[in-house]
Amino acid sequence: MGKKRSWLVTSTTGLLAVAFLMAGIPKLTGAEGMAENFERFGLSVSFMRFIGVSEVAGAVGLFLPRLAPLAAGGLAVIVAGAAVLHLMHDPASQAIPAGVLTALCGFLAYRRRGDFLSLTD
Repeated sequence: MGKKRSWLVTSTTGLLAVAFLMAGIPKLTGAEGMAENFERFGLSVSFMRFIGVSEVAGAVGLFLPRLAPLAAGGLAVIVAGAAVLHLMHDPASQAIPAGVLTALCGFLAYRRRGDFLSLTD
C-alpha cells in the first residue's frame, strides 16, 4: 500500500505543478483574457501578476520536499479564492475546476506534512 500512496502523491504533485504553471504563466505575461477576468472580478492587473508569480513559485515549490506542504497550502488558498470569485461572478459550474484544485492541494499539503516537520530533525 505504501507504493500506491507514493505513486498517488507523486502523480498529484506533477498534475498540480502543470496546472499551476499553465495558470500562472498567462497571468505573468498579461494575457488579454486573464486581464479581462481579473478586471471583471474587480481586481487589478498588478494583483493578477502577483497571483501569477505565486502560482509559478508554488508549482516549483511542490518539487522541493521541505517546501512542498507550504506550497500546496498556499496554492490551496489561491484557488479557494478563485472558486469564491467564480461563484460570485459566474455560473456555479465555473467554480468546479478551482474547487477540485483546492481539494487536491489540500490532499497534497496533508500528505507531504511530514516533509515540513522533518525541518525540526
